[in-house]
Amino acid sequence: MLDVQGLARSYGSHRVVDDVSFTVATGTILAVLGPNGCGKSTTMKVLAGAIPPSAGQFWIDGEPGGSDHARRSTGYVPDTRGVFPRLTGREHLALAARLHRVDVTEPELDALIDRLGLDEVVELPAAAYSHGQSRRLSMAMALVADPPLLLVDEPFDGVDPEGVDTITELLVDARGRGRAVVLTTHLLDAAVVADEVAVFRGHTLVGPYPTAELLLEHGTLGNAWRSLSATR
Repeated sequence: MLDVQGLARSYGSHRVVDDVSFTVATGTILAVLGPNGCGKSTTMKVLAGAIPPSAGQFWIDGEPGGSDHARRSTGYVPDTRGVFPRLTGREHLALAARLHRVDVTEPELDALIDRLGLDEVVELPAAAYSHGQSRRLSMAMALVADPPLLLVDEPFDGVDPEGVDTITELLVDARGRGRAVVLTTHLLDAAVVADEVAVFRGHTLVGPYPTAELLLEHGTLGNAWRSLSATR
């Protein structure tokens, strides 16, 4: 579903992402780990088509990254609030469906709203949302068109434990329906649901490695993270 080869991104002379390559198959969750400033969010922005790469290339569902097909095949949850203050939650979801050129029925929207616990705020402007509610709305926008690829950048940031469980269940459900998921997170307990884990060492990605093998070798993802990210 996602094939990334030699991806790099620079700002002036500063290279933020350097020679990143990996693949994600359908029905797979890949967790990407790394400290702040390593290039996780920049990589996700490039893959979502928000910014162009400085080098390398990638394909989504067999089509070049940045193409119209690739964009419509991707649901993206940015690491920021990612919402428009004056639009209501329901208007955000309608906008996301239009951008993906899909028809979504009101019962389908209501089911998604209910599952993400947005019932009480969905008719309010997003300016009234808490940070956690904004994160859940961003997740709903990414899921509303049921795209084959989900790019989810720090979805648990500022979300309460119940919200973490809900978002995790949605990602696992997406995997079960054959979707590919790329997840960045600092919440290692949540990353355990991933099939594979990749770790930034400097500004280059190491892996992916099967999660089960990392846990068998290192005991915890925290230990694996520290070992794989260490300069060698």
